[in-house]
Amino acid sequence: MKILCDRTALQEAVNVVSSVVPAKTTKPILYNFRVRAEADGITLFATDLEMAAKVTLDAVKVGRKGTVLLPARESAALLREITDPTVTLESSDNRCRIESGGGSFVLLGEDPEQFPDEVAVKSGKRLEISCGRMLRMIQETVFAAAKEETRYAINGVLLDAAAGCVRMVATDGRRLAISYENVDTKSEFKVVVPLRALNTLSRALSEGSKEMLRIEAGDKQIVFTTGKTQLVSQLLETRFPDYEGVLPKSADTTVEIQRSVLEGALRRAAILCSAELRMVRFEVGEQSLRMTAESSARGRADVSIDCVVKGSGGSINFNPDYILEALRVCQLDQVRLDMSDDSMPAKFTLGESYTYVVMPISGA
Repeated sequence: MKILCDRTALQEAVNVVSSVVPAKTTKPILYNFRVRAEADGITLFATDLEMAAKVTLDAVKVGRKGTVLLPARESAALLREITDPTVTLESSDNRCRIESGGGSFVLLGEDPEQFPDEVAVKSGKRLEISCGRMLRMIQETVFAAAKEETRYAINGVLLDAAAGCVRMVATDGRRLAISYENVDTKSEFKVVVPLRALNTLSRALSEGSKEMLRIEAGDKQIVFTTGKTQLVSQLLETRFPDYEGVLPKSADTTVEIQRSVLEGALRRAAILCSAELRMVRFEVGEQSLRMTAESSARGRADVSIDCVVKGSGGSINFNPDYILEALRVCQLDQVRLDMSDDSMPAKFTLGESYTYVVMPISGA
């Protein structure tokens, strides 16, 4: 194999496929990715046997067709350091020479014949959504999913398509994030996508991009395709909790407040939370919100800010980290809090199509 390729395009493709390469595996060959050169371009492919990524590049001059395996970590690191606009790759006998800007590097791979083949995916129910909107939905939900592997049922994000709307829902049992978008489709399905697959997909999507992403959901796998990139992932075979039953139907008090003001005040108050119990008390007055936090070892914080209040007011306790994580991905200038008391979940409206529900800390 011999190719001449744009370094930036190759680096971006390597970054995408490398993200599915396992950190640890009993099959060392999976530490590599495959490069296959055909007359019309090259295809990069990597897999960990549960997830696979494929990127096709056609802006490549192919001097000689062929296939080679390259070590993912070293290839990605090398392409980050090379500064020339183009690179030449030439392989033979499981060795690949990379030349650029007067430098020459030889990477040792393995036998491409021993590398797993791409798995044919049965066509499933499909929908299309813009890449920019899908990226935003991922950012608005993944942080709220359970990270502990023992909590398998919620160790992923629900993708729920029905009635021309697609929702992404994540929860760890203490908070719940819902992001949704209207789409032109009649497909209906509910699948739970692993966090790692969505984090990998986000690397292939661009902020604000109008390019379309095709999603195909089968019984056990899901396929994301955009442009020259395809990601295939196994689905989590689990029953996701009934998230609609968690959403508060009413509230005694509504608070409207500038996002930047709320975030800044909450950050300051959270500094003096107890290390044992991360808690900030929200006390809603006539047209103000007072936040207090206290630690016997560190001191006390007392912060008051102006806001628009409708309802009876009251007090409620939150883990500040849960709220700050959601505010980081919020794009509204003004947010709304609907609350009752510390026995009922509170709802934050953080976007026209973004709702965040948090269980308060009760009895504190």
